[in-house]
Amino acid sequence: MNAARPARNFLAPGERRRLFWMLVPAGVALIVVLGWVERTWFPRPRGGQPQVDTRLEAVAGRGPQGDEVVIERDPVPLEHPAMAALSASLDSLAKVRDATVFRDADNDAWFQTWTTLRDVGLDGLRRARPQQVGFRELFGQPRSFRGRLVRMQGTLHRAEQLTAPRNDYGVESYWQCWMEPAGGPASPVVVQCLALPAGMPSGMDIEEPVEILGYFFKNYAYNAADAIRVAPLIMTLEPIRLPSGPAASRGPSGTGDLLPAVAAAARVATKPGSSLESFLAIKQIAVGDRAAVDAAAPWGEDQERVLVRVISRLAAPAPLLARWRDDA
Repeated sequence: MNAARPARNFLAPGERRRLFWMLVPAGVALIVVLGWVERTWFPRPRGGQPQVDTRLEAVAGRGPQGDEVVIERDPVPLEHPAMAALSASLDSLAKVRDATVFRDADNDAWFQTWTTLRDVGLDGLRRARPQQVGFRELFGQPRSFRGRLVRMQGTLHRAEQLTAPRNDYGVESYWQCWMEPAGGPASPVVVQCLALPAGMPSGMDIEEPVEILGYFFKNYAYNAADAIRVAPLIMTLEPIRLPSGPAASRGPSGTGDLLPAVAAAARVATKPGSSLESFLAIKQIAVGDRAAVDAAAPWGEDQERVLVRVISRLAAPAPLLARWRDDA
């Protein structure tokens, strides 16, 4: 008759070591495998740009309660070094209030800005080399940018035509557009313009990549679905349509570098005594890089000849060179 085997003591040092080496390596391997599966098949979305709190309460503070009355302070004069660069007079701009809807006190600066835009024209706005800005700069420093010429890119999602208040400036209507700024955040910028580019759709559900060259006016309060919020407002003659799709963001060469494309255009299109045609070809191939086109716009014919002469010595990518030879 066999004697009964003694019960195993799992608390004994030898048993604990055996259990450790039997279970822990398998557990570590399982964790590594599950981590790989999660990273491969269930990737976490990339963190977006930090959002900006655009609620009116966060920007302007608590509103009046009950029988409280708010008395506005006298306008604080704006300080701008170059009066000629402003969209309106300093006195009228000083009356504009941020984090509000449109007020009667805004009208003088508003109509003067429309007059300035029509006098300057779109070509004049390009030649003025407006400052590139983002949402946070305008939203956080409205007084610093009030009446100043700025440049911003984004996507229009809404465009509706509104009737202007009665005035002696000849402004009967204007377009109010809502733009998602390039680079974030997911908060709109209000764009007011006198016209839309030919062929651009309008309505409450559009998707049009654009560039805006215009004057910053104010941080405008509007009624959103969840709260009263505030958005930067830019006034311009009309939005500039940009090419849509991946090719537009990479530029015509597919690498974001405009120089090879310009070199290709110059080498193929240049002929004796035809610098203007060469320059037009360069501008055509550079359509994906708005900054380069705008910078070149005010150049004279002599400068065009110099540009073509210099870049004609640069090597051009074979695909682009072949394309321009085929087109020639």
